[in-house]
Amino acid sequence: MKVTPTTFTVAEYCEQMRRGDIIVNRDYQRSPKVWPTAARSYLMDTILLGYPMPKLSLYSKTDLKTKKTIKEIVDGQQRSQAILAFADDSFRISGQSTFAGKKFSQLEDEQKQSFLEYPIIVDLLVAATENDIREQFRRINSYNVPLNPQEKRHAVFQGEFKWYVVELSKKYSQTLKDIGVFTESQLSRMNDASLFTEITLALLNGIDNASETKDNALYKEKDLTFPEKSQMEGRMGEIFDVILSWPDVHKTDLLTAYNFYSLALAITHTEHPVATLMDVWPVEHGIPLSQEVVLPNLGSLTYALENPEETPNLQEFVEACSKATNRVNQRRTRFKWFCRALTQSSLA
Repeated sequence: MKVTPTTFTVAEYCEQMRRGDIIVNRDYQRSPKVWPTAARSYLMDTILLGYPMPKLSLYSKTDLKTKKTIKEIVDGQQRSQAILAFADDSFRISGQSTFAGKKFSQLEDEQKQSFLEYPIIVDLLVAATENDIREQFRRINSYNVPLNPQEKRHAVFQGEFKWYVVELSKKYSQTLKDIGVFTESQLSRMNDASLFTEITLALLNGIDNASETKDNALYKEKDLTFPEKSQMEGRMGEIFDVILSWPDVHKTDLLTAYNFYSLALAITHTEHPVATLMDVWPVEHGIPLSQEVVLPNLGSLTYALENPEETPNLQEFVEACSKATNRVNQRRTRFKWFCRALTQSSLA
């Protein structure tokens, strides 16, 4: 077997698919289903903005009867079909894309040109047997870093909830790094997506233990429709607006990922009470946040984490931040202390 790196423009690749020179090999494809609009839109946005797309794999073989050489898509069926559909004006980009609402025919001429000239990088497998192809993918998979649970969810699900989380990550990942919640390496493993999933799960169902089973169930439940999307996006926006207005807490122990989870819930519950959080911290109506009250209290919590022996009255909060931080009791304890800090004149 010989592997030949090859590059097609989108225009060349689509034309070969139309002619039947490039076809799908169903034996190698995981699912015949067409990607949902959100997934296809995200790929078109990637191409139009000039970001790289993972390379495809094609198997080149010659039909002895027709003496025609065809290329079978071994890896990249969904991407190939999405690109062709957009090029043929078969769907409209949706979501948060700069190009939302547009079909290919509605793009500016410069954008059309950019799309059609975008380079698709391909590994062309020549003189390969089925065993060769199978072995190639076994070897590729043996070198790959195993997917963590969040990465697996985003590989499996392509529906409304997955793309809601993708949009949040795209919008807020740099902010999370800037204020000290995550490092770049943590963002690259989708820790931000996991955090958004956990916060949303708590808003919908209440504070509970961190659970991959429950996260997976949420993605499955909200895969086809996610009617709470706009409400959740609004709450997330308000949370970040508030935290960004408190530079004194940035890059402190209050903004570790587990504390951000509890603080975010406390902020949105205080301003706009959440039914699923009432059992932990009952409130009758929303309370405006006052920096004169909030910042000294958050400063006290920060000091307690740094000097636990000097703040015996805050030991419950300190202990909830020191071990088993993603268990329900610790999460609820931190949430209650943050609610106190946001609403009470003093933590003394």
